[in-house]
Amino acid sequence: MKTKKDPAPSAAQPGRKKRRRRHFSSIWLRLLLLVVALVGVGAALYSALRLMGGTGLAAETATPTPRPTATAKPTPAPTPVPTPQLPDVDVTSWELRLVRDGSPLEDGFVPEQLTDVGDGQTMDGRVAPAMLEMLAAAREAGNPVWVCSGYRSYDTQVIIYQRHIDQYTAEGMTEEEAHAKTRLAVNPPGCSEHQSGLCADVLESSSQPMEPYIGGSGLMLWLEEHCAEYGFVVRYPDGKTPITGVEYEPWHLRYVGKEAAAYMMEHGLCLEEFLALYEE
Repeated sequence: MKTKKDPAPSAAQPGRKKRRRRHFSSIWLRLLLLVVALVGVGAALYSALRLMGGTGLAAETATPTPRPTATAKPTPAPTPVPTPQLPDVDVTSWELRLVRDGSPLEDGFVPEQLTDVGDGQTMDGRVAPAMLEMLAAAREAGNPVWVCSGYRSYDTQVIIYQRHIDQYTAEGMTEEEAHAKTRLAVNPPGCSEHQSGLCADVLESSSQPMEPYIGGSGLMLWLEEHCAEYGFVVRYPDGKTPITGVEYEPWHLRYVGKEAAAYMMEHGLCLEEFLALYEE
């Protein structure tokens, strides 16, 4: 039996394979062109949106402009309280009498009525009640109190004044220098407020030194803060020596009346400055 031979490969078969490869290549080329076109359109659209300034994608990707930081307004300073008018007082009255070197008392002056204020000391009877009230308040606030010196007679002032002169001359000072030094702490006889009976030296104890450095603490601080409530002032304030002629003495309390005292202590005035206000 004659076996049928397989037919020889047809020349058409290879041709069909080649046409299939061209078909696939054409598809990939078209897809590539489409992607390129889409990318181009997207880029053009992105650029257009950026030029339009602020919408769509451009607005989302743009860096936000920082807002200015608000500056806090300073708190305005309170309006200063106007200085009150001068107290309506009679500067020629007894409680405002100026007694100092150059403004002496009358010869043989003695207060009309001397009243005990404790520790063997006396004062003018018109001011003693105020002094006793102030001392009681100081003690109630926890301060020890000792009345060192109240009224002093003319003769007593002579002894105290001369004692200072003798001390300074013994240290080598001339008489003139000794008098000048003494006047910073002790007024000459007849010119001392102690003889008027309107003042007193108040310390914490008999051992406390009468030196300026004790001011601003303990009893001295309390007296400075409260003495005006009882009609008293620190007669020789710190920094007023060129005016008063006497060194700072925080222990020396002088009665001037409540209205005058309140004004003087509030405004940092000595008696000389206060009286000068009424001469204008």
